[in-house]
Amino acid sequence: MPDGDVDLIHRYRAMAEGSPIPTLLTVTDEHIVRYANPAFCGLPVVPPGAPAGARFTSLFDGAEALEALLDGVFRDGVTDVAPDVALACPDGTAFHGTAIVAPLLDERARRRGLVVQILGMTEQLTARAREARAREARAREARAREARAREAEAARDLKDANEKLIVAGIREQELAERASQSAAELRALLDVMSQGVTVFGAAREVVLVNPAGRELLGFSSESPTLDDYRRCDLRHLDGAPLDFEQDVLSRVLGGEPFAEEEVLLHLPDGAVRHLVLSGGAVRDARGEVALAMNLYRDVTQVRELEQVREQCMSFITHDLRGSMTAAMYAAEVIGMDRAGYDPRVLAGRIVRSLSRMDEMIRTLLDVQRIRAGHGIPLLLGACDLVAIAREVIDDLRSFHDQRAVLRGEASVEGIWSQGELRRAIWNLASNALKYGATGAPVVVTVEKTPEHAVVAVHNEGPPIPLEDQAHLFAPFVRTRAAMAGGQRGWGLGLTFVRGCAEAHGGRVTLVSDAKRGTTFTLELPLDARPHRRPG
Repeated sequence: MPDGDVDLIHRYRAMAEGSPIPTLLTVTDEHIVRYANPAFCGLPVVPPGAPAGARFTSLFDGAEALEALLDGVFRDGVTDVAPDVALACPDGTAFHGTAIVAPLLDERARRRGLVVQILGMTEQLTARAREARAREARAREARAREARAREAEAARDLKDANEKLIVAGIREQELAERASQSAAELRALLDVMSQGVTVFGAAREVVLVNPAGRELLGFSSESPTLDDYRRCDLRHLDGAPLDFEQDVLSRVLGGEPFAEEEVLLHLPDGAVRHLVLSGGAVRDARGEVALAMNLYRDVTQVRELEQVREQCMSFITHDLRGSMTAAMYAAEVIGMDRAGYDPRVLAGRIVRSLSRMDEMIRTLLDVQRIRAGHGIPLLLGACDLVAIAREVIDDLRSFHDQRAVLRGEASVEGIWSQGELRRAIWNLASNALKYGATGAPVVVTVEKTPEHAVVAVHNEGPPIPLEDQAHLFAPFVRTRAAMAGGQRGWGLGLTFVRGCAEAHGGRVTLVSDAKRGTTFTLELPLDARPHRRPG
């Protein structure tokens, strides 16, 4: 028997030797008997001179009935009880007892054997059979209760010790589960982030890349390596090559954090993405870098929008300057009183130039009010939406070869702001003529429902891409096709149209595909007064 088991038996023997509870100690899963206290040896079922070193099941007749109980406690490490065990004594009489089996644990709480206690129940049964002898029965019952109390206390002590060990194991398991749950929650958070995240180990190995990171960098593998990053065609804004390992990863692993550094990523299909990089390190308890984190977000759309805004502002400046120059030239000619120039014609040119400037400035101011959340001011009154649309079409026909066509109701009357609706319909119709199929008609339809008036402007031609439709009503936004085609525009007309519709309590919608063409629909309540903002 190993020295550790000898020490363990001696320690438990010291506790059990003077105990009145029949106690026996076994070792190994074979349940080899190493010690039985005097109380156990005095059990009537135990023959004289029961040898140590024998298997428990060979000690006395009927012991094999307890083998399954012993196996279960040794395997599971949980105290168990057989409440009523019938055994045969050597003289042939019956013996009734309760078997309590607990694991025998060393100082590391490892199972080495079993503690077996067999509590005699024969006297209690005999006491019940001799109820006529009340005094003796009460005495025996009192002794039995006292014995049961001692036995229960001993069982509780053993159970408490075992439960403390179980609780300690459960706490360790809970800590492990909490750590696993925290890691799972962190991974779930990274999975839904729109910003790319890559985590590198101290040896430059890739520990984690979230889905957004793989998509932004064009990785097809779910487990990219450092070689994948080396193959990325990253460049500085001036076009100079950027070495990811040297210029990004080495800095972070060296303990140098950085933030908001913009670079260019050239993709295999020729597209170029603007990425903003940030990096930082996670240090261990000794202060050494354990992990390097690299964050990157795509600002390509922001840069494209800035470019469009700059182009639109250039157009606005040019158009304002052109109208102002025309007005100043006409005024100068009037002032010089040149022969051959009719002052009334020149004055008319000045008025038209100033009107165009006023229209431009009003559009800029209205869009600014929309962006600030104040809405467009309306001058509401009774008007005919068909008459407004007809006036717009008549003006457009003088420039676009009669392509604009009016259809629908003969008259649709309501309470609206006539000037703002004229500008909104003009924007929709002029855009349709400008960007629609060459030579194809532009159809403006005005209809009435029980609660709304509807103006639909339709043109044939290439549809507006879905990615452009999502941002088309924002200020200074133009479609890629419009910019590539060289068409001049401010990128403010549709912003005004939407602001005008919402100021009236209505809305504007867009349907555009290759089969049906492009249709902008302006839907207005018949009376806009309940929707007008105060002031």
